[in-house]
Amino acid sequence: MHRRRLGSSLRDVAVIGLGGKEEYPSMLAAHCALLALHSRRTVKMVYDRGEDIAATTKRHPARIRHRLGLDADGAPVAIDVDVVFDGGAYLTLSPVVLSRGVLHAAGPYRAPVVRVRGRAVATNHPPHGAFRGFGAPQTTFAYERQIDKAARALGVAPWAYRTRHALRPGDTTATGQRLEHSVGTDEILAAIAKVAGPPPARTGENAHGAPVVRGRGYAFYFHGAGFTGSGEQRLAGKARVVARADGTVAVLASSTDMGQGAITIFAQLAADALGLPPSAIVVPDPATDVVPDSGPTVASRTAMVVGGLVERAATALRARVEAWAAGAGVAGDFTARATAMIAAGVGLDAHGALGETVQYEPPPGIHWDDATYTGQAYPCFGWAGCLVDVEVDRDTHQVAITRCVHAVDVGKAINPVIVAGQIEGGTVQALGWAVLESVRYKDGKVTNASMTNCIVPTFGDVPDLETIIVECPYPYGPHGAKGVGEIPMDGPAAAVANALADALGVAFDHVPILPEDIARALAGAS
Repeated sequence: MHRRRLGSSLRDVAVIGLGGKEEYPSMLAAHCALLALHSRRTVKMVYDRGEDIAATTKRHPARIRHRLGLDADGAPVAIDVDVVFDGGAYLTLSPVVLSRGVLHAAGPYRAPVVRVRGRAVATNHPPHGAFRGFGAPQTTFAYERQIDKAARALGVAPWAYRTRHALRPGDTTATGQRLEHSVGTDEILAAIAKVAGPPPARTGENAHGAPVVRGRGYAFYFHGAGFTGSGEQRLAGKARVVARADGTVAVLASSTDMGQGAITIFAQLAADALGLPPSAIVVPDPATDVVPDSGPTVASRTAMVVGGLVERAATALRARVEAWAAGAGVAGDFTARATAMIAAGVGLDAHGALGETVQYEPPPGIHWDDATYTGQAYPCFGWAGCLVDVEVDRDTHQVAITRCVHAVDVGKAINPVIVAGQIEGGTVQALGWAVLESVRYKDGKVTNASMTNCIVPTFGDVPDLETIIVECPYPYGPHGAKGVGEIPMDGPAAAVANALADALGVAFDHVPILPEDIARALAGAS
């Protein structure tokens, strides 16, 4: 939750924006501000479901053409991708969403020749914008369908084909980035292979006695953690850690906790650096008149980037307090020493606070050219693999996802419970995108803006999720952590499509894959 004061004449009015984070809340905030200024009262704006679907930004629809050239041994030698994103009526964040989409379009596979072209086009649809995955799920779906087709055409087991041609340490990406740190390829591949077991029986009956056909699909993918290219350097985010006279320590950062656990993680990192229990750490609401600008809560950067700033600030504060305490002969833990230092009036800033502020510093060797789109696109990548089993009702063509295994390399899980929740939440979103969530347009308007015809997954649509946390530490993240928020969204939809192709013997190169789509595909194949 962001709070921003409206000026000296309206200091009692707060504008609160929930969801969308980077673009649409600005419109809501403007509407609320105008209404507040006019009415001289607190204003709260709430969209109902229909208004939300009709007006707010959604994931960019995309059309992606992916060509894959293979040598005589079946190894990729050329990748050619053309990416078109539907930006809708207004620009919003289409350029940066497209940027991430094209940077991931070749996938985590070796190929000596790569060409990726991308563009976002204006349409009469409501504007599309930032959404979990930020352009990568669309291009991931395309390359993972293509890799699966290549494996099946060659008669090679799909997971074995991915294992053979995946990027590994020392390889370079399509932008020329050499992979040196936290490359979890082998760990992810091994984690999935270890638990895969035999595929489900091809035919049988479901729990209701209806005849079904079954299949298994895989996906392997990566996701750049943090801002693209030199984004973090330009932002130069800051965080501050302050010791208080009451013995508590405040962590000041602009990251918003939306349920992803930012407050908990910041408290853990600061407590560990200071040698204190987490209960001694306070993380205030990120009001912009109190906290420094740490940057937005986006791009899988909160734990890796802002958490790193928190850890550095706490470490610097501890070192300063301990140095003073040693000279002054003050014993005790950090709390006792910091309280004594505050009481002595030593090292306080102009506001009488004892704190340390640090600013982002890029890891060594980060070079990115915005003009040529070459260099280190991201400080590091997350890596993930997904296995999905499906069964399709032969009569109704209804799809049931009966198993989903998701292994994700997170660098280091600072809080494993929170990390597992992030992975599982993204997995469910991706499964819904694969087989349920269809937004339809006519004459530029959304025609299915209700829960009855724009369906999201419920507990009944999702199997027990098998989540595997893989840790390949990133040396420049706090305790080795790197981004995890977005990567779970990237791959499961492709794994579902691959599983359906395995079950039915027909290709599904779009999402969502609805029963009517299956019926048409089977009719066309007969």
